[in-house]
Amino acid sequence: MLKPRKYYYNVFNRRLFLVGSLKLLAYSIVIERLYNLQIKQSDKYKKLADNNRINLSFIIPSRGLILDRNFNVLADNQEQYQLIFKSYNLENKETALNKIFNYIELTDLKKEDLHKQVIENKKRVLVKQNMKWSEVAKISSNITELEGVYIEMVMVRKYVSLASSHVVGYVGSPEKEDNLKLSKIEGASIGKLAVEASYDNKLQGKFGFKKEEVNAHGRVVNEISRVNGIPGNDINLSISKDLQDFCYNRLESKAGSIVILDITSGEVLALVSRPSFNSNDFIGEMHPEKWNDIINDRLNPLFNRAIKGTYPPGSIFKLIVALAAFRVKDYNPNKRYFCNGSYKFGNQIFHCWNDKGHGFVNCSQALEVSCDCFFYDLSLKVGIDNINYIARKFGFGESYLNETFNSARGIVPNKSWKLKRYGRAWTKTDTIVTSIGQGFALASPLQLAVMVSRIASNGKNIIPTLIKKSSNSFNEMSEIEDLNKDGINLLKGAMFDVVNSPSGTAFQSRLSSNKLMCGKTATSQVRRISMKEREEGIIKNEDLPRSQRDHALFTGYYPHINPKYGFSIVVEHGGSGSKSAAPIAKDLCYKLKLSNT
Repeated sequence: MLKPRKYYYNVFNRRLFLVGSLKLLAYSIVIERLYNLQIKQSDKYKKLADNNRINLSFIIPSRGLILDRNFNVLADNQEQYQLIFKSYNLENKETALNKIFNYIELTDLKKEDLHKQVIENKKRVLVKQNMKWSEVAKISSNITELEGVYIEMVMVRKYVSLASSHVVGYVGSPEKEDNLKLSKIEGASIGKLAVEASYDNKLQGKFGFKKEEVNAHGRVVNEISRVNGIPGNDINLSISKDLQDFCYNRLESKAGSIVILDITSGEVLALVSRPSFNSNDFIGEMHPEKWNDIINDRLNPLFNRAIKGTYPPGSIFKLIVALAAFRVKDYNPNKRYFCNGSYKFGNQIFHCWNDKGHGFVNCSQALEVSCDCFFYDLSLKVGIDNINYIARKFGFGESYLNETFNSARGIVPNKSWKLKRYGRAWTKTDTIVTSIGQGFALASPLQLAVMVSRIASNGKNIIPTLIKKSSNSFNEMSEIEDLNKDGINLLKGAMFDVVNSPSGTAFQSRLSSNKLMCGKTATSQVRRISMKEREEGIIKNEDLPRSQRDHALFTGYYPHINPKYGFSIVVEHGGSGSKSAAPIAKDLCYKLKLSNT
C-alpha cells in the first residue's frame, strides 16, 4: 500500500535536518579549531614557524696572535675546513649520515660517536675538522646527493715553535667547567695552558652572530642579517723565538732547561724546557696513540722544568752562604782555611769533591775552586738563619710569573721549616749539608736565574716578566735592602775567576772574546754516597742508571762589564756542571753576542 506524499515529505525533511545539523557541527568544529590556531595561539605557532625558518648562529672571532719580542709569530691562525651535519626535518637521519661516510676518512670509533649524537637529536654535529682538500672536493661535487651537509671555513690555531710550547700553551674545546657559555658554542676554543689560558680574555675577542633563512631540509637559502665579531688582541711576549729555538736545540736530546733574563728590565728572554710537546697536537681531536706516547714518555714532555722543576742547587748555593757571612760581625773574607779533602764534625766526616783537598783558600778562592770543606766550616759560623735570610733576598723560596704559571717555590730550609715539616729540631749537621746546596734545599731554574741577575745588577730587586716592556725599567727597580756591597763585589770577582782563571771549575768553557762570561758551576747529587762506596771507589755517573746520575747546573751572567743577561742551565742527570752545563753557557754567550737581543 502506497504511503501518502506527506509521509515522504516529512521523512525527507527529517533527514535533511539531520545532515544539515551534522554539517553545521563539522563546520563549527573546523571554525573553532581555525580560530584557536590562528587567533588564540597565533603567537605560539608563529614563533615555531620562525624557528624552523630562521637559523641563528655565532660568528667566532679570529683569536689574537701571540708574538715574541721582535714580533715573530708564535701562535698564528690559519684557515681550515670542517664538515657539519644538520639534521633539521630529515626523515632518516642515520641514513643521511651514513652517506657522508663514503666521502671522508673516519675511524669506527668516531662514526659510533656521530651516530650517538644524531640519535640524541643533536641538531648540529661536527663531523670532521681539518678536512683534506680531496675530501672537500668530493663532498662539494656530490652535495646534491647529501642531505644536511655543510662545509664551513673556520680559523684555527697554528703554533710555529716547538721550543716555546710550554710558554705559549695551547687551546682546546671549552668544557662546562671552563666556561659554560662558550661550551655551548660549536667550534669555540679556549686557552688551556700557559699564555693561551692566562690571557684568554684578551686573546678571545668578541663573538658576532648571523641570522639565516633555511628551508625544510635545513639548507640555507638566504642570509638575513650579520653582525661580525671583533678579533682578539695580540700579546707581545718578552721572549725571543730565536733564542728559544737555539736553547732548545743546544740541549740536544738531554732533558733540562735554560732560563735567560734581561738584567736591565727583568724580561724573560728564554724559558726553555726540554723535552717539549707540539701544541698543534691538541688542536681538535688528538689521536689516542699520540696521547699515549705523550703520557707514557718517561721524560714527561708536558712538565715545564724551567718553572716547576726543583733541584738541589748544589755549589751554586755557596754564593748565598758567602754573602750571608757578611752579616757576621768582624767577618774577614780574606781569612784562609786549610782544606785537606774532608771535614770532621763530631763523629761525622763530610767530604770535599776533591778528595785530595784544596790546601789554603780564602772565600773568593773557595768559590773559584768550589771547595766544599771551606763552606762546611763557614756555614757553622754564619748560621742557618742568616743563610735563609740572604737566600730569600735573592729569590729563593719565591714563585714568579704567577699571572701565567703555577710556578714552584722550592725549599729554603731553616729551623721553623724543619720543625713544622718533620717535627724535629734543626741540627748543625743540617746546616753543613745545606751549605753546599744539598739536603733539604731545592730551587727552580727560574729562581737560579733571578738570583744571579740580582748579583750581576749589584743588588737590584729584579722581578721576571713575560710581557714585553715598552721602555728600559732598570732605573725604576728598587735596591735589595740590608745588602753588603763588599759581599756582592766578592761574589762577582769570584764568578769571574770560576770561568776565566786556570784553576776555576769552568775554565774550559771560557770565551775567547773581550766580553767575558762570569758564572758558577754545580753538580747536584741525587743519591747518597755510602762510606763503603767511598772506600771501594765512587761509581762514575756514566756507570749509574740515569735516575741516579747527578744533575749538572750552571748559572752566570754576560758580559762581565755592564752585564745585560743573567741565565741558568740545568741538565737533568747530566753529571758534572763543569762538563755538561758550562759548555752550553759558553755557546749561549756567543749566541747572545751575535743576536744582540
